[in-house]
Amino acid sequence: MTTPPPAPADQAPEHPEAVEATGEALRSVLRDLPAPVVVVTARTADGPRGATIGSFVSVSLDPPLVSFNVTHGTRLHDALGEIDVWAVHLLSAEQAELAAHFAVPDLDGLKQLAPFPHLNVAPGPPLLRGTLGVLRCRPRAHVEAGDHTVWIAEVTGIVEGAGSAPLLYYRQSYRGVGGEV
Repeated sequence: MTTPPPAPADQAPEHPEAVEATGEALRSVLRDLPAPVVVVTARTADGPRGATIGSFVSVSLDPPLVSFNVTHGTRLHDALGEIDVWAVHLLSAEQAELAAHFAVPDLDGLKQLAPFPHLNVAPGPPLLRGTLGVLRCRPRAHVEAGDHTVWIAEVTGIVEGAGSAPLLYYRQSYRGVGGEV
């Protein structure tokens, strides 16, 4: 097997010097990677709770598993440790205001929900309307990871929603999907 010739100097990839791997350096480089935006809702004995999450990912299709990270000490983090069902709302590009609202820390759960159409399906989690879909989930596992907990959830039900474009978080702002490349 022969090795291909090296790329011409003007086409060689750039390899800048590495910087110290701090949290801020990681955040800075990851700003260039768009992330899906979801809102996770739950209901505890203290009422409804929700938060915007930018770390959502599909983990497995068989069984259907998803994952997201939640910061320690937040109300949602505490709620997820108390309950056995929650909802993951896949947000559409038209729901940037909703995402920004649920990202405000320490809002009371009722104040979180009030401005947006939703269904109260107590004892289950509140369900936001107008999303791309909702995944009804139950906890499968969680792992402490630095200042976050990684939650792995089994999807037990799916509510299909609007067939529009997803909401993304990219370079510190909410965006839609661009054109196909």
